[in-house]
Amino acid sequence: MTRLLLGTRGSALARAQSEWVASALRAALPDLSVELRVITTTGDRVLDVALSAVGDKGLFVKELEQALLAGEVDLCVHSAKDMPTETPTGLTLSAFPAREDPRDALVLRQNGLGHDLTSLPRGARVGTSSLRRASQLRHHRPDLQLADVRGNVDTRLRKLAEGQYDALILAAAGLRRLGLWDGTPGATIGEAVVFPLDPQVMLPAVSQGILAIETRADDATTRAVVATLDDPAARAAALAERALLRRLEGGCQVPVAAHAAVTPSGIHLRGMIGALDGSALVFAEQSGAVDQAEALGVAVAETLLAQGGDAILASIRSQLEARQ
Repeated sequence: MTRLLLGTRGSALARAQSEWVASALRAALPDLSVELRVITTTGDRVLDVALSAVGDKGLFVKELEQALLAGEVDLCVHSAKDMPTETPTGLTLSAFPAREDPRDALVLRQNGLGHDLTSLPRGARVGTSSLRRASQLRHHRPDLQLADVRGNVDTRLRKLAEGQYDALILAAAGLRRLGLWDGTPGATIGEAVVFPLDPQVMLPAVSQGILAIETRADDATTRAVVATLDDPAARAAALAERALLRRLEGGCQVPVAAHAAVTPSGIHLRGMIGALDGSALVFAEQSGAVDQAEALGVAVAETLLAQGGDAILASIRSQLEARQ
């Protein structure tokens, strides 16, 4: 029997995602044994500071990758949106399983507070730690009060129930993978009510809803096992969106968003660069062949830059340098 050690963060969502991967691998290969090993990352330890203030180079993946390189685990499961766009030498992304819902979700403290961004009460207090979400929220609803919120999904929902916020913006994929929400608009989580947000209004994070399974590049056996879970559509979307982010040199300190949709006729990518205060959002979109996903990502990024995104990014970086 082949035995694999799977590295994972310890949050409920990370463990649920990793257990799903482990179960899928066991189902595909009955003689396979997969055991989870919990590894604490910097992002898990620093919970009282906004992510944008901590830095954005692998906060949720660095320690996992170190364990993988050291041979302490055979594979790691990541939320692809948490990953830097450059993979360390010696490692490779061996599989991208089928994508879960890529949208953001509006989670309201109770019924009667609306059903989308336009119907939220004036001055409502919305919790988010994402500059991408904050930029789009400020653009559409400058009257809203935005407040940082950190912690795992359960912690955020508890803070919502306690009345610290009127609403949260969370990834739909996380709510679904935890079994908290079935995707039905208006369904409840305790007293909270959930509504998915149209990507035309709230463009998702790069690779949101996609899992990335990372292995050592020279471990042909594990790579072959993991490849059984690779989904061509999810891989193409991840490659396109990550290529866009790489070209923009973005991360959690820059409001960048992207969403790729794969159809039988090809792949369509829409991207965004936003000002921190929401005063300007620049969008670009383009279609192409699935086997040219990365080239498509670069092309959309170049269009974003040419249409004013370069000035927005320069302004953001000036602000960040001034704070240091």
